[in-house]
Amino acid sequence: MTFNLIPLEKFEKLDILRLDVLDVRPREQFESFHIPTAINIPIDDVEDGKFELDPTKSYYVICRTTNKAYRASHIFEDAGFDIQMVAPGMIDYQGEIIRNNDDY
Repeated sequence: MTFNLIPLEKFEKLDILRLDVLDVRPREQFESFHIPTAINIPIDDVEDGKFELDPTKSYYVICRTTNKAYRASHIFEDAGFDIQMVAPGMIDYQGEIIRNNDDY
């Protein structure tokens, strides 16, 4: 089974506030800016299996570019979750965000 890839342009047209978004960037990047409803599960935690997700939900996985999202999507999918990987990532995202600083 292979996770689905969703182009960023299509993702941005969805009702973001109703989606379950997993942001796998490091905590510092996430805290700098993120999608309002996104949950941060840093890639290190994903790779260490430190996550609990609802198996009945579909998740959208995003990172800064796509590298971490790609790795995380494989792990989440192997664990049995319905995954959509957003590509490219937050570097090109034009939708609503919460911004705390301009570090990233």
